[in-house]
Amino acid sequence: KDAPSLHTLRLWLRNNNVGGDGARALSLLKDAPSLHTLTLDLDNNNVGDDGARALSLLKDAPSLHTLRLWLSNNNVGDDGARALSLLKDAPSLHTLTLDLDNNNVGDNGARALSLLKDAPSLRTLKLGLYKNNLGGDGARALSLLKDAPSLHTLALGLDSNNVGDDGARALSLLKDASSLHTLALGLNNNNVGGDGARALSLLKDAPSLHAQLFM
Repeated sequence: KDAPSLHTLRLWLRNNNVGGDGARALSLLKDAPSLHTLTLDLDNNNVGDDGARALSLLKDAPSLHTLRLWLSNNNVGDDGARALSLLKDAPSLHTLTLDLDNNNVGDNGARALSLLKDAPSLRTLKLGLYKNNLGGDGARALSLLKDAPSLHTLALGLDSNNVGDDGARALSLLKDASSLHTLALGLNNNNVGGDGARALSLLKDAPSLHAQLFM
């Protein structure tokens, strides 16, 4: 972090023992003055909610505009999701990949993550929530991402949850997103039936939206 000219950093640390303490150490990268692109692959490291809270401090990185944070299989729950939602306050962040696959995020965590809609500069969001504990309420919360003022590309990986028809109906409201032109929506293994599929077909009515549905 003390390298004054460092602008791009990629660290692959999956399948190690980084834990919460290691995540706290990595959060000090926020102090790198010129860092604008950061990739941290921490899959399968047991960082937990404490580690997620620490990593949320990356919001204070003064130049950061692109962040890819892979936290699959890390025992992150709703508290960790709430902390990570604070990334919305990163002033220059326009591209965010947040992979929380195979964790313990439930509807409350999804409600917190929906606050990413308030990120002023966010244009591209990839949010991975495969195999968590999301239901219809969580899907309804995530549909609020339609209100993000600058968001034009959204990928929501919600496979292997339990959003059901109610959640599918809510997600169809993404058609009303004013700036969104690219949407990828993963809903495999979610108990979506005919009613939900009919609701999702309404995405075709979005005038500028190119949508991909995986069911």
